[in-house]
Amino acid sequence: MTESGTKQKKTSINPEEVKKFNALASKWWDTKGELKGLHSMNRLRVPLIRDTLMKQHRVSRKSRPLEGLRILDVGCGGGILSVPLAKLGAQVTGLDASEEAVKAATAHMAHDPSLKDTLTFTHGTVEDLVASEVRDYYDALVASEVIEHVDALDDFVGSSCDLVKPGGSLFFTTINRTNQSYYLAVIAAEYIVGVVPRGTHNWNKFVSPEELKDELRANNCHPRLIHGMFYNPFLNHWNWTGSTEMNYALHAIKDASEADLKKD
Repeated sequence: MTESGTKQKKTSINPEEVKKFNALASKWWDTKGELKGLHSMNRLRVPLIRDTLMKQHRVSRKSRPLEGLRILDVGCGGGILSVPLAKLGAQVTGLDASEEAVKAATAHMAHDPSLKDTLTFTHGTVEDLVASEVRDYYDALVASEVIEHVDALDDFVGSSCDLVKPGGSLFFTTINRTNQSYYLAVIAAEYIVGVVPRGTHNWNKFVSPEELKDELRANNCHPRLIHGMFYNPFLNHWNWTGSTEMNYALHAIKDASEADLKKD
């Protein structure tokens, strides 16, 4: 309890992590700068989200295939992923605990009038939305390069699942906690090659696929697919791979049917 007698709001967000991303406010849309890897990652994650949702919702149209769907982009940063999803027709809400990131995203969006009806950015957390009674609302939730920065994985995943409609989708991309990821994602990426700012990652917060699957299943969300991802920092190029030793993407469905569960 606080001195005033009110209960402190529960959150999985670490203030020190927020400070890191506040400091990146001017760099989000520099496609050749420290965050260029996130821009090039769109080559994999945008088609994954688009094609999965098109199949799930039986959409065949080529133009604006995600029209009519509500997507929450959690930890949206400057909107690097939110923008292309909105251009596919989805009603996208970008959510971030960094107020400076939200300001940067909003400023960038202002340069493209075509986005004004499909894209909004909000400062806050998934716990904030759940506390405001936003539940079972979104057709899809995306948390790309986010869970390796949260303090309480169970709280974060639980709140994320609460926000998605029954039958809706959750997409994650993150880094596995392995020896390989320590040397490549932390030592090499931050201190040798310098493709991400120093101090961006804490290896102890990396999440294995099994840990993430367990948290999702505990919240009645069932993994449907998992793909390994590999980044070549010298070419700034991402590829799908059969190994999840480094990065991986995971798709899950909330309240899957018994028929779907048998495929798990």
